[in-house]
Amino acid sequence: MKRAVWGGWLAGIAGLIGAGGVGAMDTVGGIELPAVPLAVLAAARAESASVLHAALDEPHTEAPAVLETGPHSVRVTPGVNVIVPVALGHLNRMLTPFETPQVRTVSQASTRVEGAAVYVATTSEEPVGLYLTDGEETEPAVSLTLWPKRIPPREIHLLLAGGPATGTRRAAARWEAAQPYVETLTQAFRALALTHLPAGYGLRPAARRERVGCAQPGLIVTPGQVLEGHGLWLVTALAHNDADQTLELDERLCATELGPEVLAVAAWPRVRLAPGEATELYLAVRPLEAASESRARPSLLGGVRP
Repeated sequence: MKRAVWGGWLAGIAGLIGAGGVGAMDTVGGIELPAVPLAVLAAARAESASVLHAALDEPHTEAPAVLETGPHSVRVTPGVNVIVPVALGHLNRMLTPFETPQVRTVSQASTRVEGAAVYVATTSEEPVGLYLTDGEETEPAVSLTLWPKRIPPREIHLLLAGGPATGTRRAAARWEAAQPYVETLTQAFRALALTHLPAGYGLRPAARRERVGCAQPGLIVTPGQVLEGHGLWLVTALAHNDADQTLELDERLCATELGPEVLAVAAWPRVRLAPGEATELYLAVRPLEAASESRARPSLLGGVRP
């Protein structure tokens, strides 16, 4: 009985809606229904569909918020203690200018050496004092006080002030001689692109007189950094397209005054620059002091007359 009543009621509603709406106080199956115009039903249906589409599209139109903390560069001077904040209860990474860094400390903090990097972790809020040296060398020695704080894990790049010292120059010489010449240049540029320092290299800002230029109209080059090795220096610069058209950077037209000989040039991450775009420019040069160490060979033709 109930099934028949409900079926008749639904059939009555369907018939009335199909006729253009429900009449004022119509009776279906013994139930009085108020007037509901068809336009109202259509508007409500359209509004529901609009809300549904907005809810489905919302996750795709808004990118999730991301907080990033990049590496921190700390300039250190041998013999001068530097206080560096580190993360409490997390792993911290320090990239050193040494080829085989050695850690000397009496702290209970956990330390681990991998290549030129030193990993440090501590669960105590007590400061961590340590010395860093290159292997068994006693000089130069970097003195650090690590200050644990409730911050995210940190990556710290330690930069020797004033360029590499005697011990690090030996490390740079070993690194440069550890592979073939072309491979050395390739690995050097790869390290620059990854924001790393080759073993033993010192980092300093380029002086105003150490200019870098490219003989290409519309391209403005600003010198940035100088990485000093033993027989190889690496120069970084910023190349900016100031023209109103796309430029393709020609590395062959670039030079610097830091050395008598430019060994290699590369641009990263792009070579084609749209108007207003910029890219990093890397130059490998033979330093003046290395060039002055070379001796002249007497020519066999000297004094010989035809």
